[in-house]
Amino acid sequence: MNPESDLKVVSVAGWCTVHSLESSKLLGEAIREAIEASDSNVMLLASGSLSHRIWDNDDYEANNGTFTISKEFNRQVDLRVLDLWQQGDISTFLKMLPDYAQLCSGEGGMHDTAMLFGALGWDEYQGKGEVIGEYFPSSGTGQVNVVFSL
Repeated sequence: MNPESDLKVVSVAGWCTVHSLESSKLLGEAIREAIEASDSNVMLLASGSLSHRIWDNDDYEANNGTFTISKEFNRQVDLRVLDLWQQGDISTFLKMLPDYAQLCSGEGGMHDTAMLFGALGWDEYQGKGEVIGEYFPSSGTGQVNVVFSL
């Protein structure tokens, strides 16, 4: 994404197995403070935060795994999350985030999501998610692109 190396890039891993979503929220808040203290234009890119129950190898072929989601429950929760984001009901989403991460196998425990919303201002964020393209399943997971503008 940055072949000429003309952009400053900081990569933060979101696969956090030894701390809480609250810790990831605090990291996001620290990132926001650093951004506000700079005079730079910044883009945050978070990846992997819808349901993420990848098909088991033994079940993949029988379920046309590449273009399906592994659980209807996960699809329904993903769609509800997208509705909340598009409506700007971030507060409700954040209340359900810990359960969503656990029950829908959130990739990396959805720590990237906690970091992102921490950087956006958590439940004080007043924006709405803008879905770019359609929600689609892939290899058992839910996929979509969403922009949260300031």
